[in-house]
Amino acid sequence: MTTNNQVTLKRALGFWQCFGISVGLVVAATTVVSLCNYFGSVGPAFIIPAGVAAFTCILVVMSYAELSSAIPGAGMVVDYTLIAMGRTMSIFSMLAGYIVLISTAGACETFIAGMCAEELFGIHYKVFAGILVALFLIVNLVGVTALGKSQIVLTTAKMATLAALGIGGLLHIFTASDPQPVEFAPYGWEPVLTAMGGGIWLYIGIEYVCPMSEEVIKPEKNIPKAMIAGIITIFVVDMLFGEALVRYVPLDIIATSDVPQLVGAEAMYGFAGFTLLALATICSGASAANSHMAGVPRMLYGLAREGMLPKIFAYIHPRFRTPWAAIFLAVACLSIPFFINVDISSIMTFISMACVAWLCSYIIVQIDVIILRKKMPNMHRPFKTPLYPLPQVIGILICIWAIVTQATSALIGAGVILAVFFLYALIWVKFVMKQKCFEAVPVEEVEHLRDKIKFDE
Repeated sequence: MTTNNQVTLKRALGFWQCFGISVGLVVAATTVVSLCNYFGSVGPAFIIPAGVAAFTCILVVMSYAELSSAIPGAGMVVDYTLIAMGRTMSIFSMLAGYIVLISTAGACETFIAGMCAEELFGIHYKVFAGILVALFLIVNLVGVTALGKSQIVLTTAKMATLAALGIGGLLHIFTASDPQPVEFAPYGWEPVLTAMGGGIWLYIGIEYVCPMSEEVIKPEKNIPKAMIAGIITIFVVDMLFGEALVRYVPLDIIATSDVPQLVGAEAMYGFAGFTLLALATICSGASAANSHMAGVPRMLYGLAREGMLPKIFAYIHPRFRTPWAAIFLAVACLSIPFFINVDISSIMTFISMACVAWLCSYIIVQIDVIILRKKMPNMHRPFKTPLYPLPQVIGILICIWAIVTQATSALIGAGVILAVFFLYALIWVKFVMKQKCFEAVPVEEVEHLRDKIKFDE
């Protein structure tokens, strides 16, 4: 379809396609490892912070749904923040979210897959992780995108596996051993109250469908419904597996194991359960890492093209037509864990650092909604957050709580990185771009958004 001689995207994605995209990146190897680790550290009571986190993420996705309906086809928090708070915060939101994510949790995806491969095939985990990174480099440099289409299939398979193991374990159906009773909160209530970050990590990435709003049928309805349905589904599936896990494996073993999901699967269903979940984890870890490799360079490219990052990241390979410099930076980020001893402690620290950074992005998005409501009250918003601004206020407060209750090492690590990124953004905008640091960019100056934002009469 064409409008004013311009080609527009076809609206072909319905609810279920949006649901699959939303859930696709969330159900990753880091998710299941984090889920098991928190159940081991907290006990069955982890269902409480996981439930509160699900509610919080529903509040957050309302903000994403409102912004994506008003600013269709945008690069999520980067573009929303550009017209709400200006270039400095836009650059910071991208670096804080995506670069920290790929350097920590994204990198852990390949190593968790490697650990499962080592348990299953005897291949050293760093060798397997290195093979995956090299494969992703080649795939993304040459512009092969077909692998991304398998994401939904792999995600569905893993969720079905977790759900089946959880239901079978809880109901004691053909299990290899008998379930044992376990106290609801064996370590007291302090771990329960400080596990909010671990709960939120289960759903982070659910908003990845938002940039596709121009390709969605009735996006104002299907996008928020898909994200909320995804959060609820993930909560149910994860809790089924977690609550079953703690009844077959002692909590201290779960909390200290490098592959707690495999320990649980083996305890419930022997070698068959072990093998099934190991293969599912390898596939989901590889798929998630490849998604990072494909997505982050494109965001770097977009910012560089707008002059908000060094020009090298806007360079396109003359033969393969891919952002090769940005892809190599993504490879460097994914390779960080090769230089440290990777175990469950370092994995959980990396996940916590990623969670801190992403929660900052969630806070920024909710502030964007409040600012744009005030600055642009007549902006056309096909979806409006119910009970505004209450969901934003509650969401911001819970996100702050989830940040401050993270482990000290994660807070320090993430804090230093975020401070460096903020300083870089400030200096780049002030001295390189020679622009006002915190001045909102008018819509008419943002070429790729100018023709997409409408205003009510």
